[in-house]
Amino acid sequence: MQEEIKRLIELQKLDLEIISIEKSIQNIPQSLQKAQKAQEELLKKINELKVLIEEKKKQKDLFESELKEEYHRLKVTQARLIQIRGSREYQLLLREIEEIKKANKQKEEEILKLMEEIEGLEKEKEELEKKLEEVNQKLKEEQDKFNAYCEELSNNKEKLLQKRQEIAEKIPARLLKKYESVKAKKGGVGIAPVINAVCEGCHMAIPPQLYNELQKDNRYYECPHCKRLIFYKKIYMPEEEDEKGKQAVSK
Repeated sequence: MQEEIKRLIELQKLDLEIISIEKSIQNIPQSLQKAQKAQEELLKKINELKVLIEEKKKQKDLFESELKEEYHRLKVTQARLIQIRGSREYQLLLREIEEIKKANKQKEEEILKLMEEIEGLEKEKEELEKKLEEVNQKLKEEQDKFNAYCEELSNNKEKLLQKRQEIAEKIPARLLKKYESVKAKKGGVGIAPVINAVCEGCHMAIPPQLYNELQKDNRYYECPHCKRLIFYKKIYMPEEEDEKGKQAVSK
């Protein structure tokens, strides 16, 4: 029975290592997260600028189209001056021409302003795109680094799984099934040590009678609280208890 408990303890250690590796693979490093966030922010700003530039260009095109029509209307109105003989009508037409010229000048100024704004936005977009290239390079480096790290972890995991399989095959099927079932429900921990009548799996005190029986180490027991398989720690992990004792004395 002791050999089976030892194998379960070894299996538990392997399972915890495998869980740790899986968490490490899922946890994206801060450096990579930072690069991803910087890329997202830059892409958002660049897209916003593109939309704004497009709106400004459409407005400029509209103003230029309107100005072209007004130039044509001015030309037609100026041509009518030659045909007019009445002084009053002549004066009215001159006033209309001045108003058209004034409106055209204002429209030209608006177009010029839009052109300056577009130029400024285009320049800002180019600067952001340069920054984006740098961020993309940094992101690639961080991603490659993380991928290499994950590949190494995956290789280690495969070795652990292979070793786990070898150990699991030597454990009685019924006992292994019990361990696997509890492990799945209890955060990856299916067997826990007990010392000073306390289960280290759930940190709850077990009954004195059970604690006495557990120390005999003559059968399998489970914690009445968390249902994990339990064992007397001093028998299977004496080195840990010795180390704790030395630390307590030194203090």
